[in-house]
Amino acid sequence: MHSGEDHDQGSDELIREPRRHPWLWLVYLLLYAVAVPWYWPAGYRGPLILGLPLWMAVSLLAVLLLAGWTAWVIFRYWKTAGEEDSHGDR
Repeated sequence: MHSGEDHDQGSDELIREPRRHPWLWLVYLLLYAVAVPWYWPAGYRGPLILGLPLWMAVSLLAVLLLAGWTAWVIFRYWKTAGEEDSHGDR
């Protein structure tokens, strides 16, 4: 247990976070829906893209977009009181 004197509690307080922006979660839902190949017909391969079946190339691209989206969301929408906003608040 911390007494508060040895820990600056203000620096850990969230001042902005992603869960307060519902549209961000809609993008996550869309990207996850594309990443999981549930919508392709059984046994479908399609044309090869860089040696991968079309469904796999689409899934891989969606996963890469998910990673990039997550990094952007954290950078843009996750701020604590102790952080300086070096890119300005838009």
